[in-house]
Amino acid sequence: GDVDVLLLDKTGTITLGNREAVAFVPVGGHTEREVAQVGLMASICDETPEGRSVVTLAGQQHGFVVKPLPDSATVIPFSADTRLSGVDIDGVMYRKGASDSIATFVRRQGGTVPKDLEGKVVAIAHAGATPLAVCRGAEILGVINLKDIVKSGIQERFRQLRGMGIKTVMITGD
Repeated sequence: GDVDVLLLDKTGTITLGNREAVAFVPVGGHTEREVAQVGLMASICDETPEGRSVVTLAGQQHGFVVKPLPDSATVIPFSADTRLSGVDIDGVMYRKGASDSIATFVRRQGGTVPKDLEGKVVAIAHAGATPLAVCRGAEILGVINLKDIVKSGIQERFRQLRGMGIKTVMITGD
């Protein structure tokens, strides 16, 4: 009866907690199709909901079809240390991950970071989504916009709480 403010965690409480790829954002003069293709390749072995959503979006938007990897392919699993993942196929390195990690990876390969990368990453993050940069070897092609999906009915629930005089505040690490 004395509650007038409710603090809620975002992930899993307000949202489903499974981020979903919603857009391929090119940088450095590349196209959405190129970003989708590299995002697909970097996600081809990623069985997380996020990884599967990248593959699905690439197929829906650009008609890409997943083909079996050659036996020579090397899967690079996500690591908290590197903050990136991907696959190496016939000497070509496909990676996705945190923009600073991808930038470091690309610089180590002798590449440079496109000037518009930071602005695109910041815009996605400020919109409440998660930016994942993608590269092919020493070249950053763009960013995947991962959006957390709001649970159905949550807006109505918030209206009910406000009607009872309870303010809701979202607490998130994002």
